[in-house]
Amino acid sequence: MKENPELQMNDDVNPYSTKRRRTGDGNSKFFQILLGVLLLLIFAGGIFYFLSKQSTDGGASLLPSKMTALEQKVFELEKQLAELQGKPNTSGTDSSLLQRLDALTQKVEAMEKQKQPIAGSKARSSALSKPVAMAKKRYHQVQKGETLFHISKKYKISVKELRKLNNLSSDKPIRIGQKLLVSTD
Repeated sequence: MKENPELQMNDDVNPYSTKRRRTGDGNSKFFQILLGVLLLLIFAGGIFYFLSKQSTDGGASLLPSKMTALEQKVFELEKQLAELQGKPNTSGTDSSLLQRLDALTQKVEAMEKQKQPIAGSKARSSALSKPVAMAKKRYHQVQKGETLFHISKKYKISVKELRKLNNLSSDKPIRIGQKLLVSTD
């Protein structure tokens, strides 16, 4: 049987045809292999570079020097902590402080013995002065329509001082008949 010429043409145009020729297959495989080998060499060179750099830097000798520096810092901190807690190097200053404290205590006791008779006479005079101080306190009884401002102006004191003398807060109003301390002279 003879093949139809139209069918043959369709085979050449058909991209799914198995008879299609492939060109450049050998070249692309070569470039893929060459690229793989090149990447492998670059990777191996990087590893070799970092391994050789680490051994020449003396990374192993750097660690002990850092350790000794750290140990010295820890030792200094322990020493400072011991000084703050008062363990070493404070025995000399403690004895001098204790001597000064004893001397001051003796002086205070001597002064107290001297002042005991005087203190009794002052107590009597202070008892007499208290009623005099109470007699000088002046009070004001709040009338209808009066305000703290009006009362403060009448007795020539500030509203703040009037509140302080009577323990009044700013939100607490005054009441009619309330006695307010206006002077402690």
